[in-house]
Amino acid sequence: MSKLVAIIGATGLQGGSVLKTLYASGKYRIRAITRNPDSDSAKALAEKYPGIELAQADLDDLVSLQRAFEDADIVFGMTDWNADIIARNRKGDLDAEYKQGKNIVDAAINASVKTLVLSVLDSLSKQSKGKYSDVTLFETKYKAGEYLLSNSDKIDGFTICLGAYMDNFIRAARISSEDSHTIEFWFPVEPTLRVPLIDTANDTGPVVEYILDHPEECRGKVQDVSCGYYEIQDMINAFTEATGKPARYVKIPYDSIPLPEVVQMYKCIEEFGSFCNRTEFIERNKKMGHKFTTPVEYWKNRGWTGPTQ
Repeated sequence: MSKLVAIIGATGLQGGSVLKTLYASGKYRIRAITRNPDSDSAKALAEKYPGIELAQADLDDLVSLQRAFEDADIVFGMTDWNADIIARNRKGDLDAEYKQGKNIVDAAINASVKTLVLSVLDSLSKQSKGKYSDVTLFETKYKAGEYLLSNSDKIDGFTICLGAYMDNFIRAARISSEDSHTIEFWFPVEPTLRVPLIDTANDTGPVVEYILDHPEECRGKVQDVSCGYYEIQDMINAFTEATGKPARYVKIPYDSIPLPEVVQMYKCIEEFGSFCNRTEFIERNKKMGHKFTTPVEYWKNRGWTGPTQ
C-alpha cells in the first residue's frame, strides 16, 4: 500500500503546493488537514482532488494533531505568523508560533510518524550576531526546526526554508497618484537588494517531493526553496514585461511600517542578506527535473495587472 502523507495547511499556498505535487505523482495517499473540514475551501479541495481524506486539527491542540496524524507515514508541517499569532505576541506570548511548531513535532512523534518535513526560517538573530533579535516570525520557526532536528532519534526530520514570496509584490502594489496607468511597488529597501524569490504555490511541493525521494542527500541540511536570487527591481521589470503596464519602484521610510518585526527583518536582510547567503539550492534545482517559475512567468501565470483602486 502506498504511504499516507498528512499535510498541514492544505488549503493554503505551501500545503496546497505539496498536496498538488504529491497527488500528481500518484505515489502517495493524501490526508489534508484543516481547521474546518466543512469550510468551502476544504470542500473545494476534496472536489478538486478526488480520493483525498479531510481531517480536522488545531495547531494549538496537541490531541487533535495527534489524531489527525494517526497511521500517517509522512507529515508536512508549517505554521503561519497570522493575525492571531501577532495578537498573542503583543500580549506577551512571544513563543505562540513556536509552540504550534513544537506541537506538530510532538504529535508526529506520539503518532509514530516516520518522516516530518517542517517549513522553517533562518534565525536572523544568529545571522546578525544578535543585532536583529526580535524578528519573532523568523526566530520561532527556526526554534521549531531545531526542536525537530534534536529529536532525530525519534523521527526522521527535514526542514525547508522558503524565500521571499512573489505574491508579496501584489501586497506592495499601489496605483500611482501621479499617473493612474502606472503601478508603484512600495518597499523600504533599495531596489538593487537581491533576494531569493519563490512562487510558493507552484514550487514548494516539488522540493518536498525531492526530499522524500532523496532523504540521504537532504538529511541534516535545510532545503531552501527558491527559483534564484533576483534584485527587487527585476521583479518590477518582469511585471512590465509580462503585462505591458508601466511600473516603478518607490522607496518608503521604515517608520511607515507598523510592525517592528518587519522593520527588523528588512534591515537585517539589507545588511546581512537572505538564506544566510546560501547558494547550494541553485545546483540542486538544476537536477530536480522541475522548472522553477521565473518572475516573468509568475506575472504571466498570475494574470494580475495591478490593483483596482
